[in-house]
Amino acid sequence: MFKFLKSLFETPKGEYGSLMDSRDPKVEISLTTIQTVVEALRPIQLPAQHLSQSNEVDDKFPLFPIDSIWPSNRKDKPLQYQGSLTTNDFKVVAIFQHEDGLRKDHTNLQYFYFKKEEWNELKELIPSDLNLISDKRYKQTAIVSLPIWEEIIHRYPEIHKLIVKLAPNHPWTLYKRAKKALCDIDITQQIYGYPQWMINDIDFRKIKELQFLFQIEGQPQQHSSPLLFHRW
Repeated sequence: MFKFLKSLFETPKGEYGSLMDSRDPKVEISLTTIQTVVEALRPIQLPAQHLSQSNEVDDKFPLFPIDSIWPSNRKDKPLQYQGSLTTNDFKVVAIFQHEDGLRKDHTNLQYFYFKKEEWNELKELIPSDLNLISDKRYKQTAIVSLPIWEEIIHRYPEIHKLIVKLAPNHPWTLYKRAKKALCDIDITQQIYGYPQWMINDIDFRKIKELQFLFQIEGQPQQHSSPLLFHRW
């Protein structure tokens, strides 16, 4: 039983989790303290969809309006179809990326979404070369989402105060362990929920008017920060 509980509450792995715990890897926080924060976080959980790439895909070709042409970047190089996402607002969000990635030109990644009144007018868009269809495409899995620490500070000051009170020397560590108990996936790619920013110079008080749609993290050699898609 103890090993099971330990697996639930131990620090998340990966670069972000390692950075957090590097401040004091030996810090001990009781399960009771973690559970107190878990209960405080439950009301602010948001439903989300985790994105992953898979060989098992439902779509063969992207759906586009009738008479559409295959997307290309500003150098007229055709983009590769990476898959389609489904949201409450959009039946389909089609994502395309050039094989060279985003290193030199941001137009090497494009996404297209279609409003409800257009849904009945969409047809499969067939490429001239089947290599323009990615072998692995995005699929979605239902999850729950919680903010990163910086967003807790700005949007949920009462929860922030509670965490600081419970662990004044290690509030960030306490939050990450409580978050891990509720959200056991290291989220970098998702639809809805909270944006999981991997850069920490954002003032969340300035983005309250934005509706978060989805986030896809670029490959390290291609893009150093997440691609965040949102609208007013």
